[in-house]
Amino acid sequence: MDDFGTAGAASPDHGDDGARLDRVRALVRARWADALEGEAFGDDDDFFEAGGHSLLIADIMAGLGRTAGTRLPLRLFFDNPTVNELTTVLAAHEAFRSPAR
Repeated sequence: MDDFGTAGAASPDHGDDGARLDRVRALVRARWADALEGEAFGDDDDFFEAGGHSLLIADIMAGLGRTAGTRLPLRLFFDNPTVNELTTVLAAHEAFRSPAR
C-alpha cells in the first residue's frame, strides 16, 4: 500500500470533480453510518458532536484506506472532522481518483 501524504496528493481533474466527489462522499458517509450506527448526521456535522470518538475514527480510516489501497493517517480525520471536509481531502488524492472499487 502507498502512504497517503502531501507527496501523493494530486490536483483535482476538473473534468470529473462532481462524480468523484459524489463517489468519495458516499464512501465516507457509509463508513460514518456504520461507525455511528445510523445516519443521524449531516455532511457538515462534526464527527465528535454527532456522537463519534477516536476509536471509531481508526475503523473509519482503516476501511477507507482498504477501499483505496492506501494508508490513511488518522490525523486527516482530526483535521477534517466533517463528511464534506474529509471528502474534499480524499477526493484530491490519486488513490481515490479511480472508478468505484
